[in-house]
Amino acid sequence: MKKIKMTYFLVFMLLTSISITVSSDYIEYENNPPIPGDMSFPYTKFNDVDTSTQKLIPTRTYSSLNSNQVINIIQEMDESLILSYLENLTAFGPRVTGTTACYDAGDWIYNEFESMGLDVEFHDWSYGGYTDRNVVATLNGSNQSSDEIYIVCAHYDSVTGSPGADDDGSGTVSVIASAFILKDYSFNHTIRFITFSGEEQGLLGSHEYATEAKANGDNIIAVLNVDMIGFALNTEDGNNVKIYFNSASEWLTDYTDDVSVNYYDFIELNVIPSGFSWGSDHYYFWENGYDALFYHEYEFNHYYHSPQDIIENMNITYSTKCSKLIVATLAELAFPNYIGNPPNSPVISAPSSGITWIEYEINLTTTDPDGDDVYYYIDWGDDTGSGWIGPYESGEEATVSHIWESAGDFEIRAKAKDENNVFSGWSDSHIISIIEGANPEIQSIDGGLFQVKSKIKNTGSLDATDVNWKITLDGGAFIGKETTGVKSIGAEEEVTIKSKFILGFGPTQISVQAWITDGPMDMVDQSGYVIFFIVKI
Repeated sequence: MKKIKMTYFLVFMLLTSISITVSSDYIEYENNPPIPGDMSFPYTKFNDVDTSTQKLIPTRTYSSLNSNQVINIIQEMDESLILSYLENLTAFGPRVTGTTACYDAGDWIYNEFESMGLDVEFHDWSYGGYTDRNVVATLNGSNQSSDEIYIVCAHYDSVTGSPGADDDGSGTVSVIASAFILKDYSFNHTIRFITFSGEEQGLLGSHEYATEAKANGDNIIAVLNVDMIGFALNTEDGNNVKIYFNSASEWLTDYTDDVSVNYYDFIELNVIPSGFSWGSDHYYFWENGYDALFYHEYEFNHYYHSPQDIIENMNITYSTKCSKLIVATLAELAFPNYIGNPPNSPVISAPSSGITWIEYEINLTTTDPDGDDVYYYIDWGDDTGSGWIGPYESGEEATVSHIWESAGDFEIRAKAKDENNVFSGWSDSHIISIIEGANPEIQSIDGGLFQVKSKIKNTGSLDATDVNWKITLDGGAFIGKETTGVKSIGAEEEVTIKSKFILGFGPTQISVQAWITDGPMDMVDQSGYVIFFIVKI
């Protein structure tokens, strides 16, 4: 019997390809999110979905809503709203599919949706030896000729012994909070807010829902699946969110990325496209020919599937930021009519080549059909952006400068928005090739009789005619504390600099700096000792 159990465990590990390290406090998972916690063994590995026959996707451009309304929607998604729903949900304790706690949680979600005035129903299902209910709330679109459906979803069940605050209380309350906010707005297309049960046993509730949706001919254009968006330990974690997608859903990844850029001042979250992952409720929508995304926290929760998956181990600020991105994406998708016309995509005029640490100007122009003033956002291709600059009159040329600090080929692109926050598409890309300019690097620091010596190398591909340098002794020396100078250094060449006469006694901190005015700088510190006129390092 022990041999059989071990065989199943090895099969499970091979199928999931997950590295697991156990500690007394939490479990760490590397790579993609792990499989749901209560799936039985052995379980067939999920495969990528054939997307060669996917349907055509309706064109979506910005802004679908009056963007001021989207900004209002984003700002209504706040921490107090998220926290209040999360406290109510986790009060049920572990919400294991088929248990009373899960059933009661489903009733509570139903009642919340109903109190919002939404059309709400239980979607009963039986699958994989389990019987339970999904909760489905609908906000009908105002366009009677449209059959398009947009879904935001999460799973409200958890594993045995875990309150499931992050997995997936964070996703569930994001769905509920989105419904609470969006109920007060009108959208062209229908939105469904769905919470699934049975996820932890193998995506059971979503399997049944997606399968029936296909059989019913539901025209589901996009599914935003939210599973674990509440754990962040530091600024990097809190500023990024992972998006998992299949090939057919790349357009949707680009779409939510554009939303994050357009409303960055209000969301402050970067989208990190993270490829394929099957381990959540989006998967069976893919299987049934629907396009879907999986939103997931940047740093995987250290307390996953444990009794310590509690609110106190969550970052509510981060959970709220992720929810802002999701509700803004949903709002933009579901209401594609403009309030006013967008500016035309900008035209970029810029150099095609350059040198590191040199400032270059680019020129931008666009026109707005309504004659509105415009603002520009420039993606410099080096993981930095300009932020929104302006306003400029329609047709007025804008000039912006930038410095590239490393060599390479960089893809510059820009977009515009008008004074009503209606966005253009991205401009055509402009490639600028940057080569390494002069770059002083300190190679060594040596002591000796009466002075300190240092070697500086120009590691760049251009000659440096104005390398400033400084040698400073902090402590120990009472003569020769600081020496400065200027050197010319050829490309890939090295020079030696020397301090003035040094006299003193005691420990010292030697600092050598080399820099090009308005360019790169290097500095190296070295501990030493001054013994009268000898400097020991």
